[in-house]
Amino acid sequence: MRILSVSFPLPNVAIDNYNPVTAPNYNDYDAVIIDPAGIDRVVREVIEEGKEYEAFDGRPVLNVPGSSTAAGLAEQLRRRQEETRRLLEAGGAVVVLARPDVFQPGVVGFEGCDRYHWLPAPQGMSWATPWLRAGEGKTVRIADEHHPMSGVLREFRGEVAWRAWFDERQPEFRRHGRVIAVGGSGVPIAAEFEVLGGRVVFVPVIVESYGAQRSQLAQALVDACRQLRGMAGQEEAPYWARAVAVPGLEQVEAELEEAEAAEAEARERLAAVRERYDALARHRGLLWRDGPGFREAATAALQALGFAVVSGPGEPLVVRSEEETAFVELESAHGQVVEWPYVRLQRRVEAELLAGRPAPRGLVIANGYRERDPEQREAEVSEPLTRACENYRYGLVTARTLFELVRRALGGADEAALLGMRRRLLQGTGLLTAERLLGLKGEETPESGPIF
Repeated sequence: MRILSVSFPLPNVAIDNYNPVTAPNYNDYDAVIIDPAGIDRVVREVIEEGKEYEAFDGRPVLNVPGSSTAAGLAEQLRRRQEETRRLLEAGGAVVVLARPDVFQPGVVGFEGCDRYHWLPAPQGMSWATPWLRAGEGKTVRIADEHHPMSGVLREFRGEVAWRAWFDERQPEFRRHGRVIAVGGSGVPIAAEFEVLGGRVVFVPVIVESYGAQRSQLAQALVDACRQLRGMAGQEEAPYWARAVAVPGLEQVEAELEEAEAAEAEARERLAAVRERYDALARHRGLLWRDGPGFREAATAALQALGFAVVSGPGEPLVVRSEEETAFVELESAHGQVVEWPYVRLQRRVEAELLAGRPAPRGLVIANGYRERDPEQREAEVSEPLTRACENYRYGLVTARTLFELVRRALGGADEAALLGMRRRLLQGTGLLTAERLLGLKGEETPESGPIF
């Protein structure tokens, strides 16, 4: 069994010790043990102290966008989310020293960086308030004697100093969490969750120790991780064991190798099919999602039509087609979409003009009454929003209309048809219909040019 310990040094031949930016892929291991405070420490050391770290591939880790000569700090931190996801999907285990969530500002290209950005959570939960709360204590009472981690907590009870606890009153915690230990007031301080087919186990912080005691802790954690993965008692056989003949074993070994190869091939196919499925299913989010999810769906829709996205992550959306640039504003609402996306777009365009740059095109994508069936939506955008876009020569398109264009693109529209859709989106003014954008309705010539 191979275990990766991140920012929590443990001396054991089964454990590799790294920090969040120097470690190899998390999914190259059977289990990961991690102290989330290591993310704080590394970010602070790189940004504030200028400390130099070297990524596993040998590149220096710097607080800059990644390149062939330097690993970006954001790149190194972001990649851990997909690696952890794959580890859990393969049935792996993640052991976390529970700490309250905090944000880590200053990472170039990753403004949303926090202690738990890398760790998937059960549906309806996150590893932040109100589910995981800050707290301090020393008292530990075992609640689940049969859990593999209970022995570790009991044996090293004197080294435990918990820093966070789970709110057992939250229905999602009661549905997904298995309490392992509680603090003096009965609050859960250690718990297990099933996530993506794997196991995520939160345990209290175990203070730093040295010498024989640290080695004993490391071995206890290795044994617990073996039990979490169902590998208890599966120590590696000595070199001579394979030479001991067992009737029928060689044939079964060959069958096992064949079955394992078939399983690996099936996993690869599953991953490829899932990737294609996710790429297509993402477009449905255009009709109901909000916030970052709506931006992701709208961006995918524009790319399906052939637009190039030229803005960076976290920046206002900017797209380009045929050397023509457009600022895009998005709004998805429970009710009718009103003037706010136009106001934001107008401010962005004015800033360009004040900077002495030519005014780009403007496009507003609005998704009103997002929780209703698309066929039952009426007046998704307000009249003032429509009039404002008409007056300032901005295009206004509903998510339903954009979705129809995407369906046409995915259904086999050729490049000429896609080019026509892009041109009509960029050159149209006011509320644009699917018929007009698909070229099924005659173009109207504006009476006057743009105001800018």
